[in-house]
Amino acid sequence: MFAYSDPTGDLFKGNKAALSEYRILVHQLYVQFSRVPDSAFTLLEAFDELSGRTKPVVTLVSWLAFPKSVSASHQEIDGNRFRFQDEYVEWRVEKRNDGKITGVTFTTEFFEHYEALARVGLQALVKGIRRLIPGANPTIRDLFGPNFNPSTATPEARAGRLRTNAQDNPWNNGEKGILFLTQPANTMGALFNLVGACALPRLDLQPADVCANVAGACVPDRNSDPVVCQSAQNLARSKNGLSLKDPVGVRMIKLEGIWKINGQQVDINNLNQNQGAWVISHNGRRAVLDVSKGVTIGDDVITTGTQVSTRLLVGAEAISAPEDVLPTWARTGQESSRRIV
Repeated sequence: MFAYSDPTGDLFKGNKAALSEYRILVHQLYVQFSRVPDSAFTLLEAFDELSGRTKPVVTLVSWLAFPKSVSASHQEIDGNRFRFQDEYVEWRVEKRNDGKITGVTFTTEFFEHYEALARVGLQALVKGIRRLIPGANPTIRDLFGPNFNPSTATPEARAGRLRTNAQDNPWNNGEKGILFLTQPANTMGALFNLVGACALPRLDLQPADVCANVAGACVPDRNSDPVVCQSAQNLARSKNGLSLKDPVGVRMIKLEGIWKINGQQVDINNLNQNQGAWVISHNGRRAVLDVSKGVTIGDDVITTGTQVSTRLLVGAEAISAPEDVLPTWARTGQESSRRIV
């Protein structure tokens, strides 16, 4: 098995059991989509075995976090995260008693990150949450819902209850915090399915038209899906083997546009200038905008988190190499022989 790395850089720190559980979960997805007939998607091990001292190419595919396909107001998008925030990015807005926004926290973490912790046990899960939200004190009921004993449950049962209770978990639903992506379209499996389906060369179509013709794996009117799909399709058409780069996932890249703090223009992405108002952490899987520091978009007061999402660029990375330098087992047409260990 490939030595998949901690997706946030520190979530599984000191917990080899949780990292092992995560590796099993993510490996299953790599294997599943590497076995799709005639797809250019392959296992990550292939890029460690390239011939001729060839180096793999890493491609960053980026898009705006704003949920382009949604017909709703910014306030509605803020208020109904589980319905509307569908670009592999979700956020929590913090407000004062008078309704003014003080901060926005964004996450791109997948459920599997916390599933791995839950499979190890309650204490591992709580420790992981505290690593993300210092001072957090989640109860068993918070995490798993009523009438559940994690100490006697199987790892599968703990993971299942954590998932089914995700929208009621105050440390995830916005009441006390936000942990992982919970909108139904924002799953790790959906990202793999998108790349895997679009890595099947469709020479009967223009690359930009493939998204609408992959049996529901790609939604053409989103910001994310079409650009990811077209990138995978172009790599496959150019006779490249490709995969999702380790650590798999979506990361925050930068805020675009003109930003000011107390009326003075700053480079909001520059830690030496932004006075701590914008901090990306956890390997790009989490970011916080501290609006209370007097942050505005140009001269516009920030009234919703969705407003910020229209400027937030996020992305996922693909890794690729020409088919003719891949090991034989990793080439298109060899799916049935692809190694799985």
